[in-house]
Amino acid sequence: MDQNIFLLDISHLAEIDMATFIEGKIVLLDNIDSPSAGQMAQQPHNSFPVQARMSMVLFCLEGELQIRIALKEYVLHPNMFVIIIPGIIFEVLSTSDDFRGFMVATRNDFMPVTEKTTQVMSFYKCLQEKYCFTFEEKDVPEFVKVYRAIKETLLDEEHPFRISISQSYVQIMYYRMAPVVIKEAELQSKYPRTRQEEIFYNFISAVETHYRKERSVKFYADLLCLSPKYLSSVIYKVSQKLAGEWIDGYVILEAKTLLKSGKLTIQQISEQLNFPNQSFFGKFFKRCAGMSPKEYKNK
Repeated sequence: MDQNIFLLDISHLAEIDMATFIEGKIVLLDNIDSPSAGQMAQQPHNSFPVQARMSMVLFCLEGELQIRIALKEYVLHPNMFVIIIPGIIFEVLSTSDDFRGFMVATRNDFMPVTEKTTQVMSFYKCLQEKYCFTFEEKDVPEFVKVYRAIKETLLDEEHPFRISISQSYVQIMYYRMAPVVIKEAELQSKYPRTRQEEIFYNFISAVETHYRKERSVKFYADLLCLSPKYLSSVIYKVSQKLAGEWIDGYVILEAKTLLKSGKLTIQQISEQLNFPNQSFFGKFFKRCAGMSPKEYKNK
């Protein structure tokens, strides 16, 4: 990672005057109800590239927003959105005077765990080639409605289930975007890929098949007839994530799902995910999730 790249954390966004947030978890910014459009407050660090340390969604309702993501420039027009995933370098270049829109930024573990591990990771895989998408006109009101529901929930500071409700609404927001993202990925797949892109997609397909039993980069490199070093360099170049991070991402999401389901003991989950013992699983989980399996299960 470039030592000179500014790491944009969710705490930086929470410092903006117009932000609505739950500290350390989620930040909203918008001007959709302002009397006049204008620019959406000061964009943090938008005069130079920054690296996201959280997930972000930017949606354009009116006007234009120009943004550079992973060296590709996009211009958002009405009904368009971008999804920025952790590790991606981006730069907001400009907004038109009549721009209206909103931004939702969430910490990586803010979304509630889903039982569909492969589908979730496949959604993120789709975001390695393209970041900008367009809703059909008919789908925009419902998407904006979900955003307003998130904001109303965050503003209700006395509600005892404020965090859980906002998590569910954010999940709905991503479900609204998913068909658009996946459809675009299917269209993209019809065009020829570079050799490195082909390696990346073959690697992800292999991980989706074997992650419950195999966690070593060498296993996947051997499967693809590549050296571990070369595979790792290609995966990082295409996705800005290490091969090991992709493997761990599948495993930890599955582990979280199983822990929250309550159907298996921690020992059984450890065995199902092919850890030599519960202690190894506990150390792996704590490294990836920042807490023990038991703490996560009970939180």
